[in-house]
Amino acid sequence: MCGIFGYIGPRDPAHICITGLKHLEYRGYDSAGIAGIKQGEMFSCKEVGKLFALETALQKTSVNLDLAIAHTRWATHGKPTVENAHPHFDQQQAIAVVHNGIIENHFSLREMLRTQGKEFYSDTDTEVIAQLVSHYYTGDLLAAVQQALGQLRGFWGIAVIHKNHPNQIIAAARENPIAIGYNPTRLEAFVSSDANAFGDKDLDVMFLRNDEIAVITPDKVEVFDHSASIVQKTTEKLGHESFSISKNGFDHFMLKEIFEQPQTIQQAFHNRFIPDFGTAEFENLTLTPSDLLAVRRILILACGTSWHAGLIAASLLEDKARIPTQAEIASEFRYKNPIISENTLVIAISQSGETLDTIAAVREVKSKGAKVLAICNVRNSTLTREADCTLFLRAGPEISVCSTKAFTSQLTVLSLFTLLMARLRHMSKEEGQAFIHEIQSLPPKIEQVLYQKETIHALAKKYAPYERFFFLGRHYMHTTSLEAALKLKEISYINAQGYPAGEMKHGPIALIDPSLVVIGMCGNKHTYEKIVSNLMEVKARGAPILAMAPIGSPDIESIATDVLWMPNVCDELASIPYAVASQLMAYYIALERGTDIDQPRNLAKSVTVE
Repeated sequence: MCGIFGYIGPRDPAHICITGLKHLEYRGYDSAGIAGIKQGEMFSCKEVGKLFALETALQKTSVNLDLAIAHTRWATHGKPTVENAHPHFDQQQAIAVVHNGIIENHFSLREMLRTQGKEFYSDTDTEVIAQLVSHYYTGDLLAAVQQALGQLRGFWGIAVIHKNHPNQIIAAARENPIAIGYNPTRLEAFVSSDANAFGDKDLDVMFLRNDEIAVITPDKVEVFDHSASIVQKTTEKLGHESFSISKNGFDHFMLKEIFEQPQTIQQAFHNRFIPDFGTAEFENLTLTPSDLLAVRRILILACGTSWHAGLIAASLLEDKARIPTQAEIASEFRYKNPIISENTLVIAISQSGETLDTIAAVREVKSKGAKVLAICNVRNSTLTREADCTLFLRAGPEISVCSTKAFTSQLTVLSLFTLLMARLRHMSKEEGQAFIHEIQSLPPKIEQVLYQKETIHALAKKYAPYERFFFLGRHYMHTTSLEAALKLKEISYINAQGYPAGEMKHGPIALIDPSLVVIGMCGNKHTYEKIVSNLMEVKARGAPILAMAPIGSPDIESIATDVLWMPNVCDELASIPYAVASQLMAYYIALERGTDIDQPRNLAKSVTVE
């Protein structure tokens, strides 16, 4: 989940790399570091903590580098310390390596290298790469990297420099993304784990495939395959979208992104309706109506918050389009031996488009002949390049690690896709038009939720001291409970669990006592009476109850300790406003507890390791 950036060219490499890392800090912020060549010697600077610490340290030193590679880390092997921060070096401080991924056989390689007299200085798997390249180095850096990679097991995106080669960066990839951008006119080149970090529309950009190695110099890029044969790579110009990264007066990016949701939901459905026919259309959907009519089963692959969106979409597709649908956690699915028929459509959901487990699962189903439709927020990402077609969220950059607007945009796009699939089958035009009306009414209903921010803040102050939470719901509200509990866990570090309310009496009710808060998600009319009965069972055992319920709901005030009144929304879309309310609740509880809201401990925005 680490971020890699490198630069070689006439401009200041250190400044360029720091600027690049600022676009990659979402990948990890345990530590950051930079290495470069200066007058034939290796220069390096590494700091624990966020990128700001590295930037501050560099400002105290005057460096004029020939080239540089830099890194922002999410710790996998070894604690967040200066010693474990990247770049990592060989024993002679001649070679520097930055790495995203995991070397699975690093223990055995470390022992082998120790028998050869190598001394190790960190607990990381990455140091093994630097020492192994040094072991094979006899003057040809490319050859040494090729030999070293042949000994590695696992997955990686790496950039390597050597003090004897001040005009060369070596980059290589397996499973983890590496993008290279170069400008032959300005004689400069960049390397990164995310092409969107380049920020330059004039670059010719290429992406390394598995087991490809690139030799990057200011005037050219040469790519070789695993057998050292030259690979002819095609390049493309990336159409970067222009966004300003600013809190716009909000205290945190998360709060800003929560309050953007009336607009981002509207952006998600803008120009994607055909009202006269009561259906939806998508500008990038290359699957024909015949292709979609042939679908007999849908498989949704995702992780984390995106998986929760997939679970809700699975229920929606079965309810509305009557297509058997299952949502699978990609990290589990990739180790199954799935049955993929020719009439199975796979939907892969990832905000970043770089989630390793989801991409690996996509590669598995594509090898079995499945068509893959991606739901993604980031153009030029790995998922969008590997899927057959992509429906973009149009949510704009989501900076906070805790996903908010991407989740509700995912649900909006998936609801539109459900409408399209249902209208191709049995749903009438009038039913389709009614569903369109419900979707179009979401932005003002989200505004109603946001208008209650002071009420939600007051409730958060009341419940912030508690250490245990249960979120209970039924049908669509059950999955919404999973997402609400995840938000609270992520940013407040509270032990929060989402659970199907009807299952509580089959075990978890043993945990109910006055020290556990139960939040009842009462947003589905079809199951309202049932959830009320479940909350009565909770009340009988003394737990405080916060209910989120539609305005005017009967009986709930006599049962719940507190009620947050919610707008009336159809069952199929109720997850969206209830998710927004849960996001605000989690935000204000975290605020009361004084945690790091935008960059919570141990987390990263894009999960690019197993």
